[in-house]
Amino acid sequence: MKRSVTSWYTTTANMALWGIYAHIPFCPYKCSYCDFDSGVYPAPLQQTYLVALREEIARARTADLAVDTIYFGGGTPSLLDPESLWEILQTIYQSFAVSPDVEITIEANPGTITAEKARAFCALGVNRVSLGAQTFSESELRVLGRQHTVDQIGESVALLRDAGLENMNLDLIIGIPSQTLASWERTMDRVFSMRPTHISVYMLEIHEGTPLAAHVARGCVKEPDDMLTVQMYERFLERAEAEGYEHYEISNFCQPGFACRHNLKYWSDEPYLGFGCSAHSYDHRERWWNVATPHAYVEAMRERGDAVAGRIVMTERRRIEDALMLGLRRRQGVNLRAFRERYGVDVLDLYGDQLTSLGEAGLIEIGGGQLRLTRRGLVLANEVFAVFV
Repeated sequence: MKRSVTSWYTTTANMALWGIYAHIPFCPYKCSYCDFDSGVYPAPLQQTYLVALREEIARARTADLAVDTIYFGGGTPSLLDPESLWEILQTIYQSFAVSPDVEITIEANPGTITAEKARAFCALGVNRVSLGAQTFSESELRVLGRQHTVDQIGESVALLRDAGLENMNLDLIIGIPSQTLASWERTMDRVFSMRPTHISVYMLEIHEGTPLAAHVARGCVKEPDDMLTVQMYERFLERAEAEGYEHYEISNFCQPGFACRHNLKYWSDEPYLGFGCSAHSYDHRERWWNVATPHAYVEAMRERGDAVAGRIVMTERRRIEDALMLGLRRRQGVNLRAFRERYGVDVLDLYGDQLTSLGEAGLIEIGGGQLRLTRRGLVLANEVFAVFV
């Protein structure tokens, strides 16, 4: 029986609140730009993978770990049948102290949602969906190797809402070869007309070894125009603000009260456990990650009972660097007083010269006790982060 929210928080008052990430690498096809650990796998491997995933979760079992976010990423987790999703969730509930108001997110692709599946996910406690729309241009979807259609985006949104799932993110990509400001305006028109509670906007990265990289190298598609991509991003900032969305992280926008609680853990130096191939974990003392492929993951779990591929010890300096870089991703930036109290260092003393240079370049600003990226700094964030490495 689930506890009341008040009872759960009273019982876990002295515990850190963890997030759980479960990686589902299965896809119906491989997108041309994707370099994630995901792909099309035969049914027998999928089944043995899910067994190994539940085993890894069960082996981490501890009553002293309180969980208030669960995130199913991929891949295409919406390919899971409801029974498989329930088995994973049941293992999580049996292994940890899960909050009654836990945020449970599942990533989904348009075209993989049916009315029955949407209702089933809702019944299992899924209360947030991240839908990989990417663009509302059919030609741009083809460039990305996406096999869903623009109409299927709207159909999936309608099915999820009919099932009672209102908390929904739409993923969008800018910098797609052949994308124009006019086509981006049309995509924004469609997105804002749907009024999702959350929107993520990512700049396309072309990774070596992907089909898209090969297409660009052969001249089959144009290389993305960086200046145009920046213009698209800045235009989205204007539209999102006018539409009443809060810009709370470099790539993320939400209606008030709908920030992704799970992702906020990554940017706020909070602990999380990752399960499945390529999943990462963090407990303030270490960062560790699993082997990359489903085959290697299943084999590692079978042979040694864990799938850890590597670890990094979090020295005091490394934790400070990571906390600054991740904290600056948030639009509110880093509270200098709170940072000093938590980590025992004064950021202005530790990085005074570097911060002065960044300020003179118009990339950061300090005011009201906050260190944050400027509008210019948002698009040149990697240059800022490099200072802290």
